[in-house]
Amino acid sequence: MASKPTHPVDIAGVHRELRLFEVKPGLKIAILNILGDTELVEVSAKELAKKIAGKDFDVFVTAETKSIPLAHAISVQMGKPYIVLRKSYKPYMGDAFKVETLSITTGEPQTLYLDEKDTVLIRKKKVLIIDDVIRA
Repeated sequence: MASKPTHPVDIAGVHRELRLFEVKPGLKIAILNILGDTELVEVSAKELAKKIAGKDFDVFVTAETKSIPLAHAISVQMGKPYIVLRKSYKPYMGDAFKVETLSITTGEPQTLYLDEKDTVLIRKKKVLIIDDVIRA
């Protein structure tokens, strides 16, 4: 079996080889899937908490799914709440706020939903966004 192309990354002394995926012709992205990678989540949360310490914000916001463990770990480190924007509407979400965006991992439009119960947590608040995807 041929080896698949990877991109090396070192985060706070933890090394990972990130697999490269072509998401559209000519565009490859390195995938860092932190789900289940407790070691990487914990060291990343500690380092990110240091970097954002002193920033003026009230709540973290992240989109489901893969960045949830990181948002949770940073929330624990910093003692601030976090909110998850869902990718599908659930009836228990009530009068949810929704917005359409373009996913850079799929290239397709996607809708994000803010649960009605969470609107009070962000109304007139300073929000810090945490995501697992960046584009250079």
